[in-house]
Amino acid sequence: MTIHQHIAAGIDLGSNTFRLLVANCSAGSLMVLAKKMATVSLGRGLEDNGLLHEVSMQKGFTVIRSFQEILTHYRPQSLRICGSAALRQAKNSRFFLQTAEEILQQPIDVISGEEEARLSLAGVLAGYTEPFSNPLLLVDVGGGSTELVFAESPAGATRVKSVPLGVIRLTEKFFAPTQHDLVPLDSLLAETLNSTLDKLALIQKERPVLIIGCGGTATSMAALDLNLTAYDASLVHGYVLQNTSLEKLWKQLIALPADKRNALPCLGEGRGEILPAGLRIYHVLLKLLQQDRMRVSDTGLLEGILLSSLSHAAV
Repeated sequence: MTIHQHIAAGIDLGSNTFRLLVANCSAGSLMVLAKKMATVSLGRGLEDNGLLHEVSMQKGFTVIRSFQEILTHYRPQSLRICGSAALRQAKNSRFFLQTAEEILQQPIDVISGEEEARLSLAGVLAGYTEPFSNPLLLVDVGGGSTELVFAESPAGATRVKSVPLGVIRLTEKFFAPTQHDLVPLDSLLAETLNSTLDKLALIQKERPVLIIGCGGTATSMAALDLNLTAYDASLVHGYVLQNTSLEKLWKQLIALPADKRNALPCLGEGRGEILPAGLRIYHVLLKLLQQDRMRVSDTGLLEGILLSSLSHAAV
């Protein structure tokens, strides 16, 4: 290893998935050494009683132990572990965090929605080499919340909002096994997102806004639109999704029961069950902004967490 190389790692303990990234950081770029993801559904049922479910916690601990084995193998020089919406909200999150920290032998940062959004933007920008000329709106639809970051330019000031629109919560509330409640869902999304866009000063923008989606919902939509039989990050990253494609995907997905959606190729475990709710968020957002397309980023929060670990690394 040369003096310019640095092995760093980031872990994202999300409301739906747990993810790990280990990369060699050299000359301003990331060379991926290991990247793992597992569906935990930590936020499932959280709205019922405000508690993390025992089954989800135990599955989470199992995944974390597998992550610890990878960390032991690579021995990263810097590491940051972040928890998001489910761990922000649950009344028993302290128990989960204490056990997880014992397994990982590292502290876990439960970050705010605003920091989550800024980390997502840093991760997205790290994945693109070409400059953006238009103002951009980054949208990260997660299991427990949705983060939005607006930037007039990538290097300029940002405005950030985190809203409690997560795919797990929306699926549990509006998508029964045999039917979907579209009218109240769209009404809630339109009201919440419209208010958020107003606070971000995005209503009636004179210049077109480049909408970038990151996270599992956005990448899954791209993979399905590409008809991939196995997920391919090189094809998904930078893919442009037309609004007409979202409408087509919606009709295809909603016509299938959850178990059939889960069996679709290129989707992560259980992703098909919650994908319609996430797709609907993007559909309503594009409509409110009068935009007919969005771009998809394969990089985002996980890369942002890893990069943020570098500022804490020993010199």
